Amino acid sequence: MDILTTFSASIQSPTIWLTFGPLALSYSLYRFLAVPSHLRHLPALPIFSVVWSYICQEPDDVRIKRLILSHAKKYSEGVVLVWMFGRWTVHVVDPKLAFQVTADVTNFPKDFPTWDLLLTRFIGRNNITMSNGDEWRKVSTIVRDAFTTPIPIDLFTSLAKNIFRVIDQTPLTDNKELKVEWSDLAQRFALDAVGYSVIGFSIDAISTESQFVKDYNMFMRYTADPLYLALPIFEKIIPRKHAFDLMEDLKKRLIDMLLAKRLDPGDDIMSFLLRDPSLTMEDLRNNMSILFIAGHDTTSGTISSMVYYLALNQAAQKSARDEVVRVLGPSASPSLSLMGPSSLPYVNACIKETLRANSPTSYTVPRMTQKATNLGKYYIPPNTAILSNMYGVHHNEAVWSDTDVFRPERFLKGEIESQTKNSWIPFSTGPRQCPAQNFVMYEMRTLASMLLREYEWTLPVDSIHADGIKNACSPFALTLPYNLDIIFRKRV
Repeated sequence: MDILTTFSASIQSPTIWLTFGPLALSYSLYRFLAVPSHLRHLPALPIFSVVWSYICQEPDDVRIKRLILSHAKKYSEGVVLVWMFGRWTVHVVDPKLAFQVTADVTNFPKDFPTWDLLLTRFIGRNNITMSNGDEWRKVSTIVRDAFTTPIPIDLFTSLAKNIFRVIDQTPLTDNKELKVEWSDLAQRFALDAVGYSVIGFSIDAISTESQFVKDYNMFMRYTADPLYLALPIFEKIIPRKHAFDLMEDLKKRLIDMLLAKRLDPGDDIMSFLLRDPSLTMEDLRNNMSILFIAGHDTTSGTISSMVYYLALNQAAQKSARDEVVRVLGPSASPSLSLMGPSSLPYVNACIKETLRANSPTSYTVPRMTQKATNLGKYYIPPNTAILSNMYGVHHNEAVWSDTDVFRPERFLKGEIESQTKNSWIPFSTGPRQCPAQNFVMYEMRTLASMLLREYEWTLPVDSIHADGIKNACSPFALTLPYNLDIIFRKRV
């Protein structure tokens, strides 16, 4: 009894805890962060290099090039094990292996990210991106049918003209130039496009400063906090009430939009989903959230990137403009037939090269292996998180030549078409590729054509993007250029 009493007293001693407490904490942290024994045969990035990248708010494209692709090249591998959002995940940068993962929805179903992440709480569990099986098939069928309705070329044309008004009303600089905050204007165009076509709601972001847009942008900044991205468990340790309150307010506003849409349905995507009585209000809101993010942020990034690359490459801009003028003439309005890929092959190639060079989404939603499988020479155990790293595939030097060079000719018939066929995956591949691919390409061709015919543009000499495109840190694998100014000149 004396021995037990002595031991009990000793473990309660401050001296004991000061001596062994840090050791116990370090061991617990090591066990939490260490590569699990069943994954140690995979080439893994040092965890602290990844965590430090998040803390420094390094954007995905920089992290992928500096860490993941360099590691894959060093060891000649198509897979790299990476600590991401609080767990170890296999990143696939080889296009053949990526197709193996995305094509098999049975063995590689979508896996929901940790619920601690603020963004995952906003989009919910039941939506077209995260769900699996019959639930996914039901919603995806409705969404795909909705996107097969006539492409709203008139809407894209009208929004482009709204952009012209903003550009033309921009105060001249001291050098008598129209210097436009293009990354901001591109976001506003994308917001209006997704507002009308996806949620059937007039945001009017191009012409006005919407409070909804300001709150949404503030919320997205909260989701990108580096500490909470690297270690999502901090949402439990140090909860951010202000961020959660804003999230709940945005959710409520989405519900209000849905209730209004139920009373006045249209031809938008949400009206199609509202026709299914089996979908609950939570299901509808979750799908509305993910479609809003996917349809707005990815388009915004692509528009910004396309204008940037054509500003740098004046020869490509001239070739694209000559093609547009040849097809549209000086004043004809765009139409569905004139905006097709065969009518505008060079403009289409510029857009596809933009989607390769600065992929709007860096990687797919993670999947989870249901049974043991092999990727190349590597054994992948069951219950392993795995994803297709689209930016990595698009910049894999074993697949593409001159990965950092903007060269639209890659996508012209007769050039290197065989290389691009299975390695160009900005909309993912397999049964779960983006259902809006055709819609987005028409949207991009229409806006590009309108801009090319109306303006010439260049990059300011003092641009932060002069030596390469600069993307913001994003929590959702989004590739969004920031503070991108463009100098526009009206064409005569």
